[in-house]
Amino acid sequence: MAKEWVIRGVPPGLSRDMWWMTAAEDVPPPPPPGQRVRGLGETGGRAGALVVLVALADWLFFGHALGLSLALFSAAVLGVVMLVSPGRERLRPALLLLVTALPVVEHVQALSLVFLGLGLLVSLVWASAGREALAGRAFRLVQELPLRGVRDGIGLGSQVVKSEVLRDHRRHLRGWAFPLGGALVLSALLIEANPVLGELALRLARLDIGVETVERLLFWTGAVLLIWPLITPLPEAGDFRLRLPMPKGPSAGSVARGLVVFNTILGVQTVMDVAYLWGGAALPEGMTAAEYAHRGAYPLLVTALLAGAFALAARPFAAEDRQLRGLLLLWLAQNVALVLSALMRLELYVDAFGLTYLRVHAAIWMALVGAGLGLTAWQVWRGLPNRWLLLRSVALGTGTLYACCFVNFAAVIARENLSRPERLDAVYVCALGPLAAAEIAAADVRLPCWPGRPRIDGWRDWGFRDWRVSRYLDRMPVAEGAHEDPRGG
Repeated sequence: MAKEWVIRGVPPGLSRDMWWMTAAEDVPPPPPPGQRVRGLGETGGRAGALVVLVALADWLFFGHALGLSLALFSAAVLGVVMLVSPGRERLRPALLLLVTALPVVEHVQALSLVFLGLGLLVSLVWASAGREALAGRAFRLVQELPLRGVRDGIGLGSQVVKSEVLRDHRRHLRGWAFPLGGALVLSALLIEANPVLGELALRLARLDIGVETVERLLFWTGAVLLIWPLITPLPEAGDFRLRLPMPKGPSAGSVARGLVVFNTILGVQTVMDVAYLWGGAALPEGMTAAEYAHRGAYPLLVTALLAGAFALAARPFAAEDRQLRGLLLLWLAQNVALVLSALMRLELYVDAFGLTYLRVHAAIWMALVGAGLGLTAWQVWRGLPNRWLLLRSVALGTGTLYACCFVNFAAVIARENLSRPERLDAVYVCALGPLAAAEIAAADVRLPCWPGRPRIDGWRDWGFRDWRVSRYLDRMPVAEGAHEDPRGG
């Protein structure tokens, strides 16, 4: 029978290093140092990717305006997630990011940033976790995005402190304590005795790191907090359901009576609009067409929105009663006419006072409301479910906003206002900015100001819209008169 040989007092580090001397076959060797912290290998790989992405963000963004760099950085983040998530779908998430990044390539604005942000989040979830519970995972990622980097950093630090890795290094740190302490004491004595060393130490103590260094450190910190949640494993998706309190609906009788009354009231407004806007009837004394148009454009739009909500509430009753369905379709048709009337009023007001951003947005919104009411009428006529209407309304709104990302509204507004110099607001046209410079430079109207030209400092802040306007100005002859030379900047 073998006897156990025990040497008491052997340091723990040495006993771990001599595991091979044991006679017991069931004692496994200690794990390699890199695996003593649970998940350290995977975390280390993601930490390396984090360092690369932060360095890329610094190179692309720090000290530069936003532009093409946003699309490139988003593609880099998605590429990192695809590398650390093998076996997942790659092509479709990449195509989704490409489509949502095109508005930023066209022009950086709030709407294009929203499309890029949503596209990046969905594509990251898609690439790392698949299409299952896509909405729930994306919503969870948005919830955890602001604080997850801080929480994961604290958790990792606590895990390392409790691990064997740090305990192994404490012995080495204790071994260096005496030499380092003695070196500090000796250095202090030499600095006191040597004026040259003292002056050098004083200069080092007064070293100014500079404002740019502080800004860069803050930029790196913010980049770490934003990037880390995007490349780490996503939280498990839970069921995401939006529950809204539903009030008790009206009865079939009250809906029928309401439709009769509402159609009658709306009919009065429809007849008046037909008479004044399309029939050429004379307005009351002291009222201009512009005033009539301005007072009615936006309230009628709100009325149409309320009409759509009422139609959704009344649809279940209309499905069972043909007469009620007829009244509901008449109600929707009158509201579509109401939207057309609001558009006509807006056009009259623009003819009188010019085009602005607010009026362009109002026209787009009115057209969307009219199309939504048309979809609602088709849903009622065919007896389709509310899900059918919801999906198509979302697609219609999203598609319209996406298309708006590629329209230079500054140029549209400038072109419209410059075409009618009799009511031109020169200050407003100049305030449209450099994106309207091509229209201003090409106009025959002399303006007392020049909005400047788009500025592109390099490929990082390159935008297709700015590039188009700049190219157009470069091809124009030198302007004469009140305009500044469009080629001179």
